[in-house]
Amino acid sequence: MFAQNLTFPHFEEQIKKIDTVVIPTGSFEAHGRHCPLGTDIIIPERLCKDLDSAMGDQVLIAPSINYGYTPILNAFPGTIHLPAELLISIYSEVAKGFVSWGAKNIVFMNGHGGNIPMLTVACDRIAKAGASAMVISWWATFSKEILGICNSQGHAGEDETSVIMAIDATLVDRQSRSTHMKKAFSLPLATPDQVAERYPNAMNGDSLLATKEKGERLLAMMLEKNIEYINRLRRKDLLVPIEVG
Repeated sequence: MFAQNLTFPHFEEQIKKIDTVVIPTGSFEAHGRHCPLGTDIIIPERLCKDLDSAMGDQVLIAPSINYGYTPILNAFPGTIHLPAELLISIYSEVAKGFVSWGAKNIVFMNGHGGNIPMLTVACDRIAKAGASAMVISWWATFSKEILGICNSQGHAGEDETSVIMAIDATLVDRQSRSTHMKKAFSLPLATPDQVAERYPNAMNGDSLLATKEKGERLLAMMLEKNIEYINRLRRKDLLVPIEVG
């Protein structure tokens, strides 16, 4: 259920029955020469649309937070970068606003890697306010499953480009797809020349291997996993054994 479509009396009624609010987060930044600037919010919004179709009476979907932390790609036209401190406040205060109206669980459906540290801090603040909070960063949270469908991952690479093609193939400039198979050996890792080394043309990975069919398989897998993760959060099934050996 999309919160922005509700009147305030309807919202008041629904928040008494629905304990979980999903907040899409992303960025507005260059994604190679072939993917749209809005890639990192287009994907979370599609994941939320699929969630609404599958469990719309169990989750409230909040309006998106479309801008993120992206200093690395700030040199590429169209990229909009927000400071970390501002984003921590935005994520925390938006979420705590929903908690103040009765939400028990907050899920950030995140499409941008640069947001993860700020979302982590926000989750701690949300917990202090009395609610549970979780970040699903699709390419990271479901990396194992993604690599069962794609050969590799990357910024505007095979996996991300495939998902955009499945959402709307007209958004991808197929003639401008490229390959750059170099990434940092450790994360976090920042250097003065990191853009030229890791993100020439604002991408890495192999977008030439992207297909609409792979994207459709990724979307189907992520819907199943998102439902699983959200339901685990709702029933407080939060722990897994630590593997030893």
